[in-house]
Amino acid sequence: MKIEKYEKIGTLKYRLYLDNGEIIDTYDDVILENELLLKKELDEHLYNKILIDTNLQEYYNACVKYIQTRLRSTKEIDDYLKRKQVTEEDRIFIIEKLTKKGLLNDKYFTKCFINDKLKFTNMGEYRIINELKKLNISTPIIEENKYLFNEEIIQEKINKKIEKAIKSNHKLDNYKLRNKLYNSLLRDGYNPSQVISSLNQYF
Repeated sequence: MKIEKYEKIGTLKYRLYLDNGEIIDTYDDVILENELLLKKELDEHLYNKILIDTNLQEYYNACVKYIQTRLRSTKEIDDYLKRKQVTEEDRIFIIEKLTKKGLLNDKYFTKCFINDKLKFTNMGEYRIINELKKLNISTPIIEENKYLFNEEIIQEKINKKIEKAIKSNHKLDNYKLRNKLYNSLLRDGYNPSQVISSLNQYF
């Protein structure tokens, strides 16, 4: 078989026309990796490799788009590929490629995850750490980023929740409101001793 013509059909996609009438849609990375601009003659091995590499590139590109919506952990990408029924061998290959390209980095993901949860949610330290563990973030990486749980930031979050509850719960007496807040703040993942100390300032 021989490649007779190349046609650009997308930003990173090309159509290959073979002399036997067959058409292959593939990607520029596949063309470059297999040196198809130089090797226009395709034996059976190279032909099959192009098809396999194109399939892998499809999954890789899908992962890149998935990551572009928001940062992902390695586990999230692995789960995403599992849902697409990608084999374990191919999942490992794609994850390694994403990691080498700097698109997948659990250390950076953890840092951003903690900062986002502290800034945009009611989650406390314990709950955030628990969420990271569910995402298979290793203990050393979590420990490395514990400094982000700034005590002043945590205290401010607790105080805001207490003050908001006091303003919106006029019907509850102090005892019931205090208990309600205590249980709620513990569910949010705050340190019990810090919660009690904070509540003591208001009740």
